[in-house]
Amino acid sequence: MQTGCIDMPDTRSSQTASELLFHTVAPVGLVDRILPPPGLRLTNDLVFKALFSRHLHLLSDLINAVLQWPEPITVVQVLNPDILPQHINGKRIVMDILVRDATEAVFIIEMQVRREEPWPERNVYYLARGLSEQLQAGQSYDGLRPVIGISLLAHDLFPDHPQQALWRLALRDEQTPAICFKEALQLHIMELPKAERFGDLPPDLRAWITCLLHNLDEAAMNQITHPPVQEALQHLRTLSADEKLRWAALQHDIAMLDERTALSRATRKGEQAGLEQGRQVALATLNELLLRKFSSIPAWAQDRISTADLNTIQHWTLNILDADRIEAVFGPAA
Repeated sequence: MQTGCIDMPDTRSSQTASELLFHTVAPVGLVDRILPPPGLRLTNDLVFKALFSRHLHLLSDLINAVLQWPEPITVVQVLNPDILPQHINGKRIVMDILVRDATEAVFIIEMQVRREEPWPERNVYYLARGLSEQLQAGQSYDGLRPVIGISLLAHDLFPDHPQQALWRLALRDEQTPAICFKEALQLHIMELPKAERFGDLPPDLRAWITCLLHNLDEAAMNQITHPPVQEALQHLRTLSADEKLRWAALQHDIAMLDERTALSRATRKGEQAGLEQGRQVALATLNELLLRKFSSIPAWAQDRISTADLNTIQHWTLNILDADRIEAVFGPAA
């Protein structure tokens, strides 16, 4: 189930995706016998966490493919391994993976399938929290370890920059960028669809990108020769046999789609309310100017004004400037 691929009909605009799925498609009493779709998408952040939090050597290989550092890192501990049941339906829960490597540096790895407006602010907050939570009262700052965020995006975050897909952000001086506190906080952003279009990627990175975006495409997966990715696909097949996890992944997708549907509906209502408010303001302005220039507004003019849309009202308001009689404001048809 691809998030964002269901176009909600106008006649059902008050229903959520989950209501449409379970109350429209499924007959009453048969919901428990519906099977979730076969296979698990790696762009589902719940599936992503279920796989990589259980196989740290694969997570290490993925991180090293993205970072391409001279010295590879080795993940030794997952700091948030649990996926609690109440998380599944939570629309704002982020299924990130918080890990520590052999040098005790902290990594926050996230798979994100869709755009979110407060995303930059949220990531800065997570990184800062990763620093602040390392120290207890009275401890020295010498004990702080670097916090490195890695965000894998299944969408383009910066569409105006088509030639760059990997972004490495750190604390730098504005006038002298070479001065950088990159050991403290770092954020590495990989725009997966954009990166996939590049031809000069390291083989291990290309293999992981293909796997993350197309793990359900058997033909594409058969072309991958990178051993860690091949192993990840084997583990995914095992995970796909776990019906509870498949249901959890489906519920998580539905919850995200419900949120997107609700946001879209609220936006449409807001736009409609804004247009009506603008029309009322323009209407009041037109009536006031007509009264000032012509002293009264005939009944026929009031009838036309009451049914006019915003653009027409604005056009009539401009006509007042040159009109020597009220009929000229409304054109020959008046």
